[in-house]
Amino acid sequence: MDRRIIRFSVAGLLLCSAAMGATVATKPAVSNRPAKKEAQAAQAPQSIQWLYDLKQAHRLSRVTGRPILIVFGGPWCQFCKKLDREVLSHPTIVKYINNTFVPVHLDAKKDERAAQILEVKSLPTTVILSPEADLLGSVEGYVAVKEYATVLKQSVQFQKTLRQEQVALKTDRR
Repeated sequence: MDRRIIRFSVAGLLLCSAAMGATVATKPAVSNRPAKKEAQAAQAPQSIQWLYDLKQAHRLSRVTGRPILIVFGGPWCQFCKKLDREVLSHPTIVKYINNTFVPVHLDAKKDERAAQILEVKSLPTTVILSPEADLLGSVEGYVAVKEYATVLKQSVQFQKTLRQEQVALKTDRR
């Protein structure tokens, strides 16, 4: 009986000291917490949060009121890869798209019907639609970051203008 108590006591003591040792080992002696900017950068997504289903994106757009940004591309398209690498991975563009749009990335071959309806003639093509599916803007081919950002901003401004006109029409009818 005494041996069992001693064994359990020793086992408990070993478990407790192992647990405490693991806790102490995981806490650094010197704080290596990142600076505020680094912490914010770590929290911000480093890439665009793409959807791959146009119907799901449209539903989300209707709920949030954000326009849909559709990028048509393909795995064989070199300029599509360049757009992804140089423009759609730029930190300012990533943040703006994630905060302002419902982004959708579609393969032009797999989503051929959507590409035909939206009259995609070359790759890459970006189409920006309002939640009501009004065309707000488009970009055909590869363009630099500054030009791409300009089209995005103009599309958002155009959506605001459309909303104001719709509100004005509703109040005139009353």
